[in-house]
Amino acid sequence: MSIFDRQTELLTKIYPEHVWLDITDVEISLTKAELNQRWIEKISTYLTDLGLVVKLIFPNEELYLPLISELVDGFALSVSGIKVAFIPSEDLDLAGFEVQQEWVDLSNWVADYYVPIQIDREYNYLHLWGFISHQSIQQKANLDRTLRSYEVESTDPIEDLQILWLSCELVNDCELASRGTIPHMTPLSASEAQVSIERLQQHKSMFSPRLVLPFEQWGAIMNAPEYLNLYANPVPAITKIANWFRSQIAEIEYVGNTLADRGWVTITEIANPPKLLSGYCAAPSPKTFTVRTIPLGNEREIDRAVKSLYDSQDAANKVDLPSDRDSPQALLIYLMQYTTDEYLRWQAAEYLWTIAPDNHLNWHRRIKDLGLLMQGHQLGLMVAAIPLLDGTYAVLNRLYPIGNEDNLPSHVRLSLLSEEGSQLCEATSKSTVKDSYIQLYFTASIGDRFNVRVSTSENSITEAFAI
Repeated sequence: MSIFDRQTELLTKIYPEHVWLDITDVEISLTKAELNQRWIEKISTYLTDLGLVVKLIFPNEELYLPLISELVDGFALSVSGIKVAFIPSEDLDLAGFEVQQEWVDLSNWVADYYVPIQIDREYNYLHLWGFISHQSIQQKANLDRTLRSYEVESTDPIEDLQILWLSCELVNDCELASRGTIPHMTPLSASEAQVSIERLQQHKSMFSPRLVLPFEQWGAIMNAPEYLNLYANPVPAITKIANWFRSQIAEIEYVGNTLADRGWVTITEIANPPKLLSGYCAAPSPKTFTVRTIPLGNEREIDRAVKSLYDSQDAANKVDLPSDRDSPQALLIYLMQYTTDEYLRWQAAEYLWTIAPDNHLNWHRRIKDLGLLMQGHQLGLMVAAIPLLDGTYAVLNRLYPIGNEDNLPSHVRLSLLSEEGSQLCEATSKSTVKDSYIQLYFTASIGDRFNVRVSTSENSITEAFAI
């Protein structure tokens, strides 16, 4: 006889009205969602063996189960048409149990009956020790408004679970008197919900996300399938590049709302600024090349580099050296604005960044540290933009190492994607000759949207942009 059998034989004699279910071979490393799935399967099998018709109804989609399992304790089954919420707890005493407010006060969550589950990891069993109606919880339980839980005393539940199973068997798909009055929950508008969800996404404190917002807001999100879906699968924040030229603070657009973006900083603000050595650049056309690096340490070298840049143009699309501009900065800006050669445009921008890093009237660039998002790879994604005379923007995406390494890891990919996700072009760091960066460039108009994906063999991250 197993430890479980010996233990439950004794407990059954003491508590004949209760139910004990064996949960052997449950790994400690399982997530709450995975454990919940185990409990669902175990209890569903038990009830089915009793001849009851069982169906998981909340969370009612695979999408929600991992999210809700991390936020709120419990799950709900339809037991022959009666909604029963099962509330697991690893408390070893039976002084009572807590039902989180969502299960009692939200119309899409509320159940007819609630069954506490004691989880004993030492003897590996689930202990179902009673049930209580929704109406009784509202009448007898104390609501802790700080923790947002109804505290049910151990004497309040009915211990004989056979009464509940018999009720489920006899009362099929009927409106039960077991439910009390459900509080009215004012729905959130789409914009209100979007702002609230954004606040939840930014939440990084020690407290549960369910305690961040007032319950009326939190409940309205949890009670609406469309908002719950949006919370589970948030729309990526969209970095609006045109805003960089309107403010010194980069801004993002999140489903219709403009908020300060805390991820993008200037090159000088990053802890380990990148070094421009040699790298690979790809355009949406088949043309590829290595960016030239020319010393710009003094005035003479700068003048020589600018003149060389003008002289390197193709005769067919040449921009003449203007006679009314004499400073290197002015000459570089002129070439950036008038050339049709994207290679020359970005080479001129590179020179301008070097000699006049504080000039933000004709260009902007931001960089984001991806180290925390790329499993230890210290990578920085730079996005630079130049407004052109025809109202379009020239855009450059560059991927750097920003740690102690001078070169990128092999086979890192930088991909330009359309708004729909189709690949437009891609640059990949080489394994033979090491790259200190890879980059992509293109032009876009106001309103255009695109995505930039950085990927390694282990992970990937996608950033969304709009002009």
